[in-house]
Amino acid sequence: MLAFLDVLCRVLATRNREDIRRQLRHPLARSLPPAVRAEALAIARSGPDGHLAPTRTLRFYYQSIQLLSSTDERDLPSVSFDGHRTRRAPATVFAGVR
Repeated sequence: MLAFLDVLCRVLATRNREDIRRQLRHPLARSLPPAVRAEALAIARSGPDGHLAPTRTLRFYYQSIQLLSSTDERDLPSVSFDGHRTRRAPATVFAGVR
Protein backbone atom coordinates (compact mmCIF):
# COMPACT_ATOMS: atom_id res chain seq x y z
CA MET A 1 0.00 0.00 0.00
CA LEU A 2 2.82 2.42 0.80
CA ALA A 3 4.34 1.92 -2.64
CA PHE A 4 0.95 2.64 -4.21
CA LEU A 5 0.52 5.79 -2.12
CA ASP A 6 4.03 6.93 -3.00
CA VAL A 7 3.29 6.60 -6.71
CA LEU A 8 -0.09 8.31 -6.29
CA CYS A 9 1.53 11.30 -4.55
CA ARG A 10 4.14 11.60 -7.31
CA VAL A 11 1.49 11.33 -10.04
CA LEU A 12 -0.66 13.97 -8.34
CA ALA A 13 2.34 16.31 -8.27
CA THR A 14 2.73 15.95 -12.05
CA ARG A 15 -1.00 16.72 -12.57
CA ASN A 16 -1.16 14.33 -15.53
CA ARG A 17 -4.85 13.50 -15.89
CA GLU A 18 -4.36 10.13 -17.52
CA ASP A 19 -1.76 8.97 -15.00
CA ILE A 20 -3.96 10.06 -12.08
CA ARG A 21 -6.96 8.20 -13.47
CA ARG A 22 -4.81 5.13 -14.11
CA GLN A 23 -3.72 5.13 -10.46
CA LEU A 24 -7.32 5.51 -9.32
CA ARG A 25 -8.26 2.40 -11.32
CA HIS A 26 -5.66 0.36 -9.42
CA PRO A 27 -7.25 -2.22 -7.06
CA LEU A 28 -5.64 -0.58 -4.00
CA ALA A 29 -7.39 2.69 -4.82
CA ARG A 30 -10.58 1.15 -3.43
CA SER A 31 -8.97 1.34 0.01
CA LEU A 32 -8.46 5.09 -0.17
CA PRO A 33 -10.54 7.29 2.13
CA PRO A 34 -13.28 9.13 0.20
CA ALA A 35 -11.65 12.54 0.82
CA VAL A 36 -8.36 11.35 -0.70
CA ARG A 37 -10.09 9.92 -3.73
CA ALA A 38 -12.14 13.11 -4.19
CA GLU A 39 -8.99 15.20 -3.95
CA ALA A 40 -7.25 13.11 -6.60
CA LEU A 41 -10.24 13.42 -8.92
CA ALA A 42 -10.36 17.19 -8.38
CA ILE A 43 -6.66 17.49 -9.24
CA ALA A 44 -7.19 15.37 -12.36
CA ARG A 45 -10.10 17.60 -13.41
CA SER A 46 -8.12 20.80 -12.85
CA GLY A 47 -5.32 19.57 -15.10
CA PRO A 48 -1.79 20.93 -15.35
CA ASP A 49 -2.90 24.53 -14.74
CA GLY A 50 -4.72 23.76 -11.49
CA HIS A 51 -3.64 25.04 -8.10
CA LEU A 52 -4.84 22.26 -5.82
CA ALA A 53 -2.21 20.60 -3.65
CA PRO A 54 -2.56 16.92 -2.69
CA THR A 55 -2.62 17.72 1.04
CA ARG A 56 -5.11 15.01 2.06
CA THR A 57 -3.26 12.39 0.05
CA LEU A 58 0.09 13.37 1.56
CA ARG A 59 -1.40 13.38 5.07
CA PHE A 60 -2.85 9.90 4.53
CA TYR A 61 0.50 8.68 3.17
CA TYR A 62 2.46 9.98 6.17
CA GLN A 63 -0.14 8.68 8.63
CA SER A 64 0.20 5.24 7.02
CA ILE A 65 3.98 5.39 7.38
CA GLN A 66 3.69 6.36 11.04
CA LEU A 67 1.15 3.65 11.71
CA LEU A 68 3.32 0.96 10.16
CA SER A 69 6.53 2.14 11.81
CA SER A 70 4.90 2.18 15.26
CA THR A 71 3.74 -1.43 14.95
CA ASP A 72 5.77 -3.73 17.15
CA GLU A 73 7.34 -6.31 14.86
CA ARG A 74 7.19 -8.96 17.58
CA ASP A 75 3.38 -8.82 17.49
CA LEU A 76 3.19 -9.62 13.79
CA PRO A 77 2.68 -13.18 12.62
CA SER A 78 5.31 -14.38 10.23
CA VAL A 79 5.63 -17.20 7.76
CA SER A 80 9.03 -18.45 6.71
CA PHE A 81 9.96 -19.17 3.12
CA ASP A 82 9.18 -22.87 3.55
CA GLY A 83 5.61 -22.06 4.65
CA HIS A 84 6.00 -22.82 8.36
CA ARG A 85 5.06 -20.24 10.99
CA THR A 86 7.86 -18.68 12.97
CA ARG A 87 7.74 -17.00 16.37
CA ARG A 88 8.92 -13.54 15.32
CA ALA A 89 8.52 -11.38 12.27
CA PRO A 90 11.73 -10.98 10.30
CA ALA A 91 13.67 -7.81 11.08
CA THR A 92 13.34 -6.65 7.49
CA VAL A 93 9.55 -6.34 7.51
CA PHE A 94 9.63 -2.56 8.04
CA ALA A 95 13.22 -1.84 7.04
CA GLY A 96 12.25 0.54 4.25
CA VAL A 97 9.61 2.39 6.26
CA ARG A 98 11.65 3.94 9.05
